[in-house]
Amino acid sequence: MKIMITGEMGFVGKETHKLLIKMGHEVVGYDLMNGLDIRNYQQLWNKCLEVMPDRVLHLAAIARFSDADDNPRLAFETNVEGTRNVAEVCKKLHIPLVYASTGSVYMPINEKPPITESFRVSGNSQYACTKLLGEKYVIEHTPHIILRYAHIYGKEKRGHGLIGGYWDRIKRGLKPKLYGGTQSNDFTYIKDIARANMLALTSPWDKWNQIYNIGTGEELSAEKAGEIVCKATGWDGGVQKVKEREVDPGRFVYDTSKAETMLGFQVEYNFERGIREMFSEEGEYDT
Repeated sequence: MKIMITGEMGFVGKETHKLLIKMGHEVVGYDLMNGLDIRNYQQLWNKCLEVMPDRVLHLAAIARFSDADDNPRLAFETNVEGTRNVAEVCKKLHIPLVYASTGSVYMPINEKPPITESFRVSGNSQYACTKLLGEKYVIEHTPHIILRYAHIYGKEKRGHGLIGGYWDRIKRGLKPKLYGGTQSNDFTYIKDIARANMLALTSPWDKWNQIYNIGTGEELSAEKAGEIVCKATGWDGGVQKVKEREVDPGRFVYDTSKAETMLGFQVEYNFERGIREMFSEEGEYDT
């Protein structure tokens, strides 16, 4: 199968590319780092017409909250208008489309987790709102699959979030800062995300035109997650507890039963295993 990946050189794109090649698929990249911009409709149309992929996996986005906050116009042009371009080109060329969305669209969470795909969506950040608007364009195209990722971590994302905050201070010999501690998250390892992408791209037609939560279903408090990071990095110097941040949800954990039942998605990495591999020298796909 020939698969085009927008944002192929990003964090999720590179890991997915590697897995798809391993499984015998042909991958065509479409990435801004190579001068290929989803905001340029004609360029996107020409490329798709040239290679005629069997599927498109749309990952390209302004993917960091801080980047979207700093430049909301660019986030809108990329995540909304760029996604509209991808959806329209796929529609005209009859190419099935898998779209990478985010669990942030469920924020603020006003229902009791675990979060199902039927939870209300609205988004409470620049990033989440643009990704949700992108979903609206994708839904207009058939066939499509929307994957709402939980919090992703992995080697190339060491500098972000709780894990990045802990590691940044640990390597400088400072106590990590624990903001609050009781708030929870669903931490999902990059290799499980790549596997979910592959399952969606290769799924039979009766699994399409659906939204799937992609996570572990493992709810970890910030305090427990921090303890696991400390253990993996060999830090035993304690932590500095500070006030919880208002932006953090009280609880975030997925119900992944729909993806398990319909896509056959099963996580292979709990947080402890993923963190251990993330901080190891090497780590390849299990066979």
